[in-house]
Amino acid sequence: MGEAKPIPEAWIGQEVHVRYAEADAPRSINCELTEVNDRGLCVEGEGKTAFFPWGNIIKVEMGHVAMGHVARRTKLGIR
Repeated sequence: MGEAKPIPEAWIGQEVHVRYAEADAPRSINCELTEVNDRGLCVEGEGKTAFFPWGNIIKVEMGHVAMGHVARRTKLGIR
């Protein structure tokens, strides 16, 4: 049996919640994790693909989070 992938690589293809900083303001999105590499994360959501460099990522959680009072929610590429 092969070795288990480390997190977040093990979450590729799964729904995730990403908190990130944009212009010093925290933001938050629910999306699907599509790629993880040494530069950051690629995600898909709402028919769009986006890349987040590690320097902007605050936290990645598996599953979607209710977007009530968390951070300002953004659509991928749209504020």
